[in-house]
Amino acid sequence: MDIDLSEDLQYYKESFVLGLTVKQAIFSFLALGVGTGVVLLLYKKIGITLSCYVATPFVVPLALTGFYNYHGLTFWQFASRLLYYSFFNRPLVYRSTESVEGLKQLFLEEKQEQKLRQEKAEKEEKKKKKEDVHMVRRKAIRIVVAVIGLFAAGAAAAAWYKYNH
Repeated sequence: MDIDLSEDLQYYKESFVLGLTVKQAIFSFLALGVGTGVVLLLYKKIGITLSCYVATPFVVPLALTGFYNYHGLTFWQFASRLLYYSFFNRPLVYRSTESVEGLKQLFLEEKQEQKLRQEKAEKEEKKKKKEDVHMVRRKAIRIVVAVIGLFAAGAAAAAWYKYNH
């Protein structure tokens, strides 16, 4: 039997202190304690600013351990996988199973298909150019007929005007 839960209920976490889970609260207090301890030990010798900078590498991993969660991985799991895939991952090697003759045959077939496609495209281009020439010719004839008609109408209008006046 499968019971569907809404996403709000699937990711529900019980709050312990100040809206934090138990794990988050423990690592928050631990990070604050370690950070405070490092700063208090070093601030008289190197100053408050530098002691805060020195405390950061100790505090950040502790805080991330409590809060960080990426696709179900904790901070340390994510960091270890990131390091593994960055430096220790084996390269993938492809080994061809085709023979040289088979590859040559495929290359020749592809070249012939490309030549046929190119010839077909050239024929279509020529056909289109012919259609374009015919269309331009028809348009030019229509324009000439229209201009002759306008001249004839203008001449008729002029003759009518002279005849009536």
